Amino acid sequence: MIGAKRFIGGAVAIAGFALATLMSAQDAAAQAKPLDGVTLRVATFGGPWRDDQIKHIVPKLEAMGAKVEYVIGSPQDNLAKLIAARGREAPFDVFEILDAQFETVLEGGFLAPVDYSVVKNAQYLEPWQRHPNAIANWTTQEVICYDKGKFAELGIPAPTTYKDLAHEKLAGRVMIPDITSGGGLANFAGIAYAAGGDVSNVKPGLDLIRSLKALKFWKAGGDVVTAFKSGDIYAAIAHAGWCLRSIKTVGANVTSVHPRIDANHTGVIKLGWMGVVKNSKNGAAAMQYLNGFIDEEFQVAFAKTSGVWPVNRPAIQRLRTEDPVFVALNKIEKADTDRMLRIDYKGVNVNSWYDQWNRSVSR
Repeated sequence: MIGAKRFIGGAVAIAGFALATLMSAQDAAAQAKPLDGVTLRVATFGGPWRDDQIKHIVPKLEAMGAKVEYVIGSPQDNLAKLIAARGREAPFDVFEILDAQFETVLEGGFLAPVDYSVVKNAQYLEPWQRHPNAIANWTTQEVICYDKGKFAELGIPAPTTYKDLAHEKLAGRVMIPDITSGGGLANFAGIAYAAGGDVSNVKPGLDLIRSLKALKFWKAGGDVVTAFKSGDIYAAIAHAGWCLRSIKTVGANVTSVHPRIDANHTGVIKLGWMGVVKNSKNGAAAMQYLNGFIDEEFQVAFAKTSGVWPVNRPAIQRLRTEDPVFVALNKIEKADTDRMLRIDYKGVNVNSWYDQWNRSVSR
C-alpha cells in the first residue's frame, strides 16, 4: 500500500508538473502574440504602395498575432468614408492623410494621440514631423516626368515650366493628376502659383491647364506608368516616384525635371501623415503599424520601389548611395529642397477648388 501511495503521489506530481508546464507554455505563447485575434484595417493607396506594406510591415504584425486588411482609395476618398461614418464604427483604424487635409482632420477630432512609447522610430524624424496626433510618414517631390527619346525625336526642348507642356506637338500627349487624386491638390496649387495665382486665386492655374490641349487625367499614379509604357503620353505631371516606377517596371526612357514656379521656388514638395482613428478598438496594433511604417528598413525598401522620400533620417542617408535612379530623379541636397514650394493650406477653401475645377476643366 505504501508503494502504491508513493506511485500515485508521484504520478499526481508528474501530472501536475506537466499541466504547469503546458500552462506556462500557453502563457508564453500568449505573451509572444499580444495582438492575437486583432484585425487591423488600414486605409491607404492601392497597387505597389499597398503591396510594399504587405511585404514589409504586415509580417511584423502577424508575428504578434494580428491580421491586417486594407481599405484602398485616395486620402480624399478615405476621409469622405470616415466623415460619412461619423457616429458609427469607423471603416478603418489607421489612415493616410495628405498635408492638404491635415487641418481638417485635426479640427474634426478624428485622431487619437500617438503613443510615442510604442512608436519608437519617431526618434528618427524631424521634430516638426512628430505631431501629438500623427506622424509624418513620407514626402514626395512633384515633377514633370517626360520621355527623353520622344522629346528629342520631335525636336521639343526639355521642359522647365508647366507652360512648356503646351507645345503643339504635345497635344493629347500630356497627363496631369485629377484634382481628387493623391497628387491632385499639391500639383494644382503648384500650377496656380506658377501661372501667377495662389491658393486664394486659382483661376490662372485653371487657364494654364486649359492651354495644355486635349489633356489626359490620372486618378491613380499607375495610370502614368501604363500610359508611358503604351506610348500614349510623352509627359506627365506627377511625383518623381511615378517616373522611377516607369523606368524600373516598364523600362520607359523617361526622366524628371522640377518645374520653375517663380523667382524663389523650383519644384513642389508634398507631405504625407499617418494617424490612428480616435476610439479605435485596435489602438495597440495601430501604434505598432505606425512604428513599422517609419522603420528604417521599410522606408529604404519603400523608397526604392515607390520613389517617395523617406522621413526616417538614416534611411535618407542610405539612399544617397544605394539607389542611383532615385537620386537622379529627386533633389537630394537641403538647399534644393528648401527652394521647393510647400503649400500652406491653412484657411484654404479646398471645396472651392473642387467646384472651380469641375466647372472649368473639360474631361
